[in-house]
Amino acid sequence: MLNSILDLLLKQIFGQPFLLMAIIVFIGYVAMKQKLSKALAGAVKASIGIIVMGMGSGALIANFGKLLTALQNATGIQGAGLNTYPTMTASYEKMDAVLGAGTGAAWGIYTLLVAFILNLVLVGLRKFTRIRAVYLTGNAMIVQAGISTYIVWRFLGLGMMPTVLIAAVVTALYWGICSTLLIEPTKKITGADFTVAHQQMFVDYVAYKVAPKIGNAEKDDIEKKKMPESLNFLQDNIIATALVMFVSTAVIMLVVGRDQIDWLRGAEGLNQAGLTNNIVFLVWISITLTANIVVLLSGVRMFVGELMMSFKGISEKLLPGAVAGVDCAAIFAFAPKSVVLGLLFGALGQVIGLVGLLVFKSPIFLVPGFIPLFFDNATIAIFANKFGGWKAAAVICTANGLIQILGSALAVKLMELTWWQGSADYATIWVAIIAIFKGIGSLLGIPIAG
Repeated sequence: MLNSILDLLLKQIFGQPFLLMAIIVFIGYVAMKQKLSKALAGAVKASIGIIVMGMGSGALIANFGKLLTALQNATGIQGAGLNTYPTMTASYEKMDAVLGAGTGAAWGIYTLLVAFILNLVLVGLRKFTRIRAVYLTGNAMIVQAGISTYIVWRFLGLGMMPTVLIAAVVTALYWGICSTLLIEPTKKITGADFTVAHQQMFVDYVAYKVAPKIGNAEKDDIEKKKMPESLNFLQDNIIATALVMFVSTAVIMLVVGRDQIDWLRGAEGLNQAGLTNNIVFLVWISITLTANIVVLLSGVRMFVGELMMSFKGISEKLLPGAVAGVDCAAIFAFAPKSVVLGLLFGALGQVIGLVGLLVFKSPIFLVPGFIPLFFDNATIAIFANKFGGWKAAAVICTANGLIQILGSALAVKLMELTWWQGSADYATIWVAIIAIFKGIGSLLGIPIAG
């Protein structure tokens, strides 16, 4: 009887992210004294969002995995894609292979909740911690919590409770410290009382500090200059994603050659034998991968919107004077030209990095993803341009694109995943964090778990 109850609670309910998230959102709305119908509707939307996210992520990983397989077959090079959500899912798959289906996602959700509570505690103790920002970018939170969980489990090999607690502490400190550092520069950019809470916060702060030493913000502010209207389409996320996917897929097809392209068409590949024209097949792959990302992001927005709405009122009541940390896209409207500038020079830096991998015969080849390429470099460019002008933004974003590639290649080697987050902070300070946990595990003689 007891075993049946524990199985129901731990595996059938709390072990299922779509049910757990629904329960959390429901409790949040009830605590805010919302109507029962509102609480139920929010819970259902959050649950559906989790399922939709899984559908998009699963399809993206499966389809992109075929391209990486073709690349490996043709060259012997280990391939890895740079994107946020698939990295989380790939981490969970590694954990599930050892611990059982659904374990990774369940532990990741627990880490998310504990980290969020710790973030609130750190803000509540801001007199001592000096942390004032509450991290509310849910789509980034769930990814970061999941990756943190995998890092701790991989190198320390601990059970659920210690893994979740350690991962939550590291994640909460990252959220609180880095988003607090950006309160002042974000206010100077927007004039509003919020801060950026995303996945390039450390590098945003570096850009804020370094940009004045490179350029002149008064003379070279790109927001005061005219740009060609022909580049405006790059501000459309879906079109820009499709373009990145088209270029990435084209490069892979050129590298793998005819035999592997034919394999991709076949039943073991993408099962599109009817698309005999290579250009048409290339377009189909690009559009399909873009559609997978669109589905994934729509699911993320569904459950994140409900999760953040249900917690926002609580945090505001408990922590008056706290500063909300929001998605980096919230500042894009304040500097639209910087957004395009960041994309262009970030892409340049990534191309330089990829060429470097090939020239120096790296055993790892990376395929850029739109989310780290666009959102990181657009945000960094806004900070760099505001405090150092377009020249500073160009230099810093080019350097960041290069670092995204080289740092991510090192992370892939350490983590042994076919996906990596790719964002600026996850190619810099998080690589150092991974190395620290790896060193601790090695020092204690703990075998790598996955």
